[in-house]
Amino acid sequence: MRSFINFNLDLTLEQQLQMRLIDEAAKEMNREQALSLLLKASRLLMLKDNVIKGLIKENIAR
Repeated sequence: MRSFINFNLDLTLEQQLQMRLIDEAAKEMNREQALSLLLKASRLLMLKDNVIKGLIKENIAR
């Protein structure tokens, strides 16, 4: 049987504060600004995924 690492999926207090600040800022945005922010955030998440996948491949190849 495989063992899996336990991941903590809760946000830290600092991350919770950041989310609250983002929420407040988003409420002040118009539709175009919010859409632009969403697209930039989505792109950054995809780049982060690529970095993680690359690091995993690099470590597996060793």
